[in-house]
Parts: sequence; structure tokens; C-alpha cells
Amino acid sequence: MSLMRDDKVSISKSPRPTRYASLSLKEVICLCAEARDDEAWEEFISRVGKPMSFIVMRTASMWGEHSRTVVEDLLQTTYLKLWDGGGRLLRDFAIQRPEAIWGYLKRTAANATHDYFKHSRSQSSGGSELHVSTSDVDPEAGRDVHGSEEEIASGVLLKEIDEHLKRCLTGPDPERDRMIFWLYFRQGMSTKEIASLPTIGLSAKGVGSVIERVKHSIRDQILGMRPDSGDDLG
Repeated sequence: MSLMRDDKVSISKSPRPTRYASLSLKEVICLCAEARDDEAWEEFISRVGKPMSFIVMRTASMWGEHSRTVVEDLLQTTYLKLWDGGGRLLRDFAIQRPEAIWGYLKRTAANATHDYFKHSRSQSSGGSELHVSTSDVDPEAGRDVHGSEEEIASGVLLKEIDEHLKRCLTGPDPERDRMIFWLYFRQGMSTKEIASLPTIGLSAKGVGSVIERVKHSIRDQILGMRPDSGDDLG
């Protein structure tokens, strides 16, 4: 595959039909991972290139970056992460949870982009500690490739929380508040890091206030105030 030869994959080419056009995305991924088939790889890129480029652009814009060159570089980084070690993790996920492949791809693209900018900020500010992402901001993407019962239950809870956020958030900018919540609890970003994003428009203290308000709303409405419930949201 061209990526494995360290060539850059173009995201501007128009997709061209291949003999794999009728296959499912799961089947295409398995062919890419098992056979190293160039035509299967082209089919994969034709299907996922534009949607993943959009995820990278959307995530990069949160950091104030709009350069197409940077977006293309980050897309290449995403492909490398997906196919690291021959793409075994992606292949296994596609086989075990084919309905969630797009969530996996979205999560990987967003993580790669967030990690790039968080690392850049850390280095530019003299920090040496690297940040490790756990999942995309979108909770429906899931977070584990094995689909255990615990993971499924966790995914259901996260989906319920997100549905509550969509329905019940109040204030001047509910979508911003929802984003803040997931950046903090899923991406592991600090209030200071979130406040530094150009699209947030709040101080670190303001971000902290949003997190506390949303957290208490969720605890009251979804988890309830049971004595044995614990502080599940930290």
C-alpha cells in the first residue's frame, strides 16, 4: 500500500471505481490488513478520506488552525495510527463491531489531531509532559476494541449522558457547554487547556463553572442522588 512506502495519500483525488466497490467497509479493511492489496487500499481511502478529513478540519479549527497543509499532515498521521502494526487493531474492531467502525475512525482522527496540538502547546510552553487521549469527543464512538459487557454498559451510560446534555443544557451556548464537558471528561483536557481553545471564549474559571454545573445536572437527572451512587463523574 502506498502509505506503507511513506508516500502521502492524496485526499483531493476523485474516487475511482474498483472491483471492491460492492464490499462492506469491514471487508475492505480486512483485505487491506491481510492482503496488503493496493486496490483495496484505494477503495478504503475513497470511502473514508473525505469524512475523516472533515473530522480533522473540525478538530483543528477548535485549536484555531485552518491550514490545509496541516490538515493533510494530520490525516496522514491518522492513517499511520490506524494501520500501525499492519492494522490488526482496526481489523479486529471491524470484525467484532462492524456497526461502530465509523465511530472508531472518527475517534482516531480526533485523537490524533488533539494530541498534535496538545503536544505542541506543551512543548511551546516549556512543558515536558505529554497528553494521552482516550477517546473522541463524540461519546457514541465507544472506547474499546473488544466490546466487553462492561464496555457496552459504559457506552450505554455515556449515550444516556449525551442525550441528557442535548435535551437539558440551558444557558447562552448549550453546544459549547456540551463540548466542554466531553473535552474534560473524555479527552482529559484541563480547564486551562479548554479555555485556551479559540472557540470556547471563557476563562479557566469559567470553564470550571460550566463543568460543575453540567456535572451536577447529570448527577441529579440521570444517576440520581442515591447514597450509594458515589461520585461517578469525579
